[in-house]
Amino acid sequence: MDYTIVKSMLSGVHLAVYSTIKPGALHRLRVEPTTDHILSNIISITDFIIDATDIGERVRRGDLAATSFDLGKFLGKCMREAYRWNMHHVYPDFFIPQIIYAIAISHADPDSVIKDSGKIRRSLGIFLGSRNWREIKYFMDTLKSIHRTDMYEHLTLSGITHVGMIETGVSFHDVFRILGSKWPGFLSLDLNSLDVFEYVKKLLEYYRQYNDANNAVIALYLDMIYPKLPKWAKEKIDEARKEGLMASKEGSKKLFEVDLKLRKHGISYDEYIGLLAVIVGLGIYEGVRL
Repeated sequence: MDYTIVKSMLSGVHLAVYSTIKPGALHRLRVEPTTDHILSNIISITDFIIDATDIGERVRRGDLAATSFDLGKFLGKCMREAYRWNMHHVYPDFFIPQIIYAIAISHADPDSVIKDSGKIRRSLGIFLGSRNWREIKYFMDTLKSIHRTDMYEHLTLSGITHVGMIETGVSFHDVFRILGSKWPGFLSLDLNSLDVFEYVKKLLEYYRQYNDANNAVIALYLDMIYPKLPKWAKEKIDEARKEGLMASKEGSKKLFEVDLKLRKHGISYDEYIGLLAVIVGLGIYEGVRL
């Protein structure tokens, strides 16, 4: 079993959450309980990330058929474990993509996430292409049981119902695409909507540019939210980039000022941290180091 995958996924969430200063989102200078809840979620399901790597490896070796693996039940157990530790603070958009990428990477056994992205894409397709309505129903019912009725209702309002699953042949790809429209972390599993590996490549470029993982993560985060920023914030961010972001006092000060003003206006981009966590985890597997 390759524990590098497990360590990369865990480190990815840690760095994505705590990297600072990310204007408008969680970072280690912001004292908020959400930060602790997210990290506790990931710690609580560590065993499942380990199990996920084992599953991918067994399917690759031919010891387990992908068609006989019950993804919905596996993810359901994972969510219930997170709920057992965190009660009403469960964040599936953070840890479910980590679980599925752990399966896919272990199955694909790539030398490089970027160079062998095609192999990982195929592996994701094998595990997410399932149209077993019972497994998808199990997954959705678990969302409701852990009090993520917001996610459950978002799926049902989008047309994914018991009858619809049977009649139209809904796949897990469809489920995560719909969830990704509101919780971007799930978009990492819908490669038709978002090319995760291009983001990983960009993270590596920033890492080489700054020779610093924290600054690389901030730069990538800013790329993600830039189109949504108010005009005044874009101008300040542009100035901060020219100053080297957190590499200089001037850059750090400008990021801090933007963060404070965004909060004052009630503007938040916290929902992008789940997506950032997946990308950073893949980047760490590729070679990014703190």
